Amino acid sequence: MHKEMAKMEISETINTSRYSKQEVAEILKDRLSETAILILVGPQGGGKTTIAIESLDENTGAIFEGRVRAAQPVIMIRRDAVKKLKNIVVERRPLPIYEEDRQLYTEVTAYDAIRTTIENIFDILELGEIELANKISSIAKEHGIDTRIIELIAEPDELCIRRKYRKDDARARLSTLIDKEKKYHIDSNILSIQGAKILDIIHRDKVGAFSDDEISRTIDDFDRTIQTDGKTIAECLNILIQTSKQEKGEAGFLVLHKHKHEQIISDIIIAGEHSTVGVTLLEVYVGFRQKGGILGIQEVYKPDIVGVIEVIHSHHGDGELLSTEDRGAAGRFGIIVTVIGANGSIDSTHYPRKKTLQRIMYEEQKAKR
Repeated sequence: MHKEMAKMEISETINTSRYSKQEVAEILKDRLSETAILILVGPQGGGKTTIAIESLDENTGAIFEGRVRAAQPVIMIRRDAVKKLKNIVVERRPLPIYEEDRQLYTEVTAYDAIRTTIENIFDILELGEIELANKISSIAKEHGIDTRIIELIAEPDELCIRRKYRKDDARARLSTLIDKEKKYHIDSNILSIQGAKILDIIHRDKVGAFSDDEISRTIDDFDRTIQTDGKTIAECLNILIQTSKQEKGEAGFLVLHKHKHEQIISDIIIAGEHSTVGVTLLEVYVGFRQKGGILGIQEVYKPDIVGVIEVIHSHHGDGELLSTEDRGAAGRFGIIVTVIGANGSIDSTHYPRKKTLQRIMYEEQKAKR
């Protein structure tokens, strides 16, 4: 089985910037007619969910995705394959129920096994998109069903624009999904996309926005943004300090370290009441994919850009500057996390970076005297 799993790799990469949405959807329809299970991977903003929804028709039996942060793979299964997988029993599990001293069992189909795999490999164990594809392929291949990985990408600038404004048509896209599910009797586990969610998850009906106390991981989570064009690192740090002092809120921005140079690559965002600065910054301005790590712990999420990402955010509330969450995020995302307090104190998961920023702030204060 391991030999078969090792063969799974991306078979085709489609740059969605070079085609219309309808054109890519037609390509996916053709690929699904050729291969019964398609696993769509790629960066956030590449178009996996949007184009998969656009391509749904009477030939599609199911559409699934992982439900975690970062770019979730989208799995499409052809209708005839769904029917076949549902009729194959792969396990009989005992239930804690007896009938006349006879234990009852529940049957697990190959179709059930694939749905469970999506949650276990991607959502829970976080072993990455290729490992997920390997497992799905392994299950399907046992029953004569082929699987194919297709990567959807886009130009870097367009990826960022799509991530920023994906909320604008989120309700329309989710409504289209629900309508097609009902029209073509398609199975789906998609409960939300960034910016919209299904309100009635039992009947899979009614689409609405996230409530005020929910995190949608879009720019709607931000109270406001401040442009960083022309601003130095020191100027941006001072804005974070003032935000902490005057508004008692959290703010942050991103820096890309590449070839011994650094570049501010995001606006300064001022957090809303229920937003998470670091994760939303990364999702909107960078985009991460779950590529798997050491036992799903170290560097589970990785960007599709060259260089090291640094999240710099202000500190608010009590406790140490660097929280447990900050340290955990640095390991899981393979990034630097730096925190600055309202009094100008600095801490970072990367000690040399801490010393560099302390020197920058010292020189800034010295110049003002």
